[in-house]
Amino acid sequence: MHEMSTIVRMVNLACEAARREGGGRLRSLSIRVGAMTGILPYYLEKYFPEASKGTPAEGAVLKITEVPVTVSCMDCGTVYEPEKTPGRRCPRCGSIRGRVQTGRELMLDQIELEEVPQETGKDL
Repeated sequence: MHEMSTIVRMVNLACEAARREGGGRLRSLSIRVGAMTGILPYYLEKYFPEASKGTPAEGAVLKITEVPVTVSCMDCGTVYEPEKTPGRRCPRCGSIRGRVQTGRELMLDQIELEEVPQETGKDL
């Protein structure tokens, strides 16, 4: 159940960034979640309303991008998704030697803020 603590942390980061930008409510949060993290996007979405309650992120749209595992073959340099290849071998040369390129991400990628109305001069 580390998804709850993860989404709380993401909401806190987004709210801190919003404050640095002058306040206002968040319209959306974009998160990147790698397949190797063990974080299930379904639960991030499920817990988001509770995690954002009473914050500038309440009512915002949560956008999650799931990042697949990609591997760079150490023998020929081909980048591939091992889940989509027979035996998880390089589709070009058949090697089993590879270096993970993507799939470990867990990050707040972007926030979108509602515009804060500019205060105009007051009539005296």
